[in-house]
Amino acid sequence: MNAVIRQVCRNVKRWRDAQMALRWTAAGMIEAAKGFRRLKAYRQLPILKAALEKHRSASEATVDHAAEAA
Repeated sequence: MNAVIRQVCRNVKRWRDAQMALRWTAAGMIEAAKGFRRLKAYRQLPILKAALEKHRSASEATVDHAAEAA
């Protein structure tokens, strides 16, 4: 995405203000979005999120007990 934004913004010769930079950056993002592909396993993302949160809470519990013992 950043490479496409850089390529689109390369056309500007004189930046006038921050709003102009935001407009051109948004135009670059829209152009880059045309080349994005959908993640094949996007329906499984909630399952992955739940598993990661479970793993994280288990590892935090282990760390908390070790801190209390010290």
